[in-house]
Amino acid sequence: MIKSLKSLALQLNDSQYIGQDVAITGAHINSKEISQGQLFVALQGERDGHDFIEHSIQNGAVAALVTQQQADLNVPQIIVKDTRKALFDLALLYRKTLNMPVLSITGSCGKTTTKEMLVSMLKAFGKVHYSHGNFNNDLGVPMTVLSAPQDADFVVIEAGTNAPGEIPHLTQLIKPDYAGITNVSASHLEKLKSLDGVMIEKGALLQGIQPQGKAIINLDDPRINAFAKALAVDQVTFSMNNTAADIYLYAQQESITALSFTVSVAKKCYEAQLNVIGQHNIQNTLTALSFIYALQLDIQSSLNALANYQPYKGRFSLVTLNDYVTLVDDTYNASVQSVKAAINDLATFKGDKYLVLSNMGELGEHAEHYHQEVGRLIKQSSIDYVYLYGNKAWMTLLAKEAGDHARYFEHKNALIEALQADLNKNQSTFSRILVKGSRANQMEDVVGALKKYYKEAAL
Repeated sequence: MIKSLKSLALQLNDSQYIGQDVAITGAHINSKEISQGQLFVALQGERDGHDFIEHSIQNGAVAALVTQQQADLNVPQIIVKDTRKALFDLALLYRKTLNMPVLSITGSCGKTTTKEMLVSMLKAFGKVHYSHGNFNNDLGVPMTVLSAPQDADFVVIEAGTNAPGEIPHLTQLIKPDYAGITNVSASHLEKLKSLDGVMIEKGALLQGIQPQGKAIINLDDPRINAFAKALAVDQVTFSMNNTAADIYLYAQQESITALSFTVSVAKKCYEAQLNVIGQHNIQNTLTALSFIYALQLDIQSSLNALANYQPYKGRFSLVTLNDYVTLVDDTYNASVQSVKAAINDLATFKGDKYLVLSNMGELGEHAEHYHQEVGRLIKQSSIDYVYLYGNKAWMTLLAKEAGDHARYFEHKNALIEALQADLNKNQSTFSRILVKGSRANQMEDVVGALKKYYKEAAL
């Protein structure tokens, strides 16, 4: 809680505070989602946040950050030139008062899942404040910081980017004591241009680690590994196969509905159980565990706590449709690396394999290359049924590489009908359906249709 909003606000340049001093529990930009005791930030964009001030007050706002004085407002108001910048600057001021360890995660994919795993682990050791959902930009990070309670034992902040300069900007606010990059792969290339550009952008988080802090380094990623050599802080390393790492995968046991594996931490082995699937989730676990090791917390206790972890909807979550058919819902988004990881996991399934895939976004001039690359991987992976949707030019290129059994659909309903028809032909065969695609294509529609179809079939 920020006990005096007025004293914080008066430190802003070119600001005016009107009204009584109040305490706030944080800040929010959405009048529908604001919580009791928060500061409402009136942003100006396609919709003017000033039109929603009264609604925010009805939902619990105790003050408003505005660009012009509001008449007849019964809560304090801070008047500034730019509310977006002022939100960030307020968070900068409040960050100076936080004394608990601040941990931060970025990466091309897996950062939200890794963050949630880390939070699950840390809850075994104290009170954890963390970024909710993917609040990882210049709005979400300040809101996360401003809502951090002074009595939290740990703060975990996710940092995201899709353009040069965003991570360096966020790092000025986060000031991480511990930070790590999950991986560097082909995402947001439309603006970051190249994998080296992605590394430079993501690497800014590691460069901002505080002097006594530690960097979490993925030895399996050559760019991160090379970048780490120039860092001035101590490092904790992890790997899926490099036994020179502080933390590495020692062994793995087969299972189609969960993950069971052994991890080596500082040359000592620990057993881990996760109620999720996907080889990439083992790597996410190793990343999260590296933070625990860096903090010198108990490894076994953290792994015990991780057993309760449940993935977000749409993030490689496993759904049982009937005794024969399982569905992997990975519809939240689709970067190149996450698509490849999902296909590689589907390829290990012993039974009929169904892939429903839409195009990948934000690849700029590299889009054709990466869609063809994914097509070749599909062909190598011996996927039985392939259904494609989205950008026709890119998915047609992908289909040519994937093989004759890959079918492109301009309309989602036609895809769903074809998929259901094929499943009906193989009702007594163990089958797994993977549904994945970029956010813009809303592939969760396919997931919803399949759930409804099998629910009705069971009646």
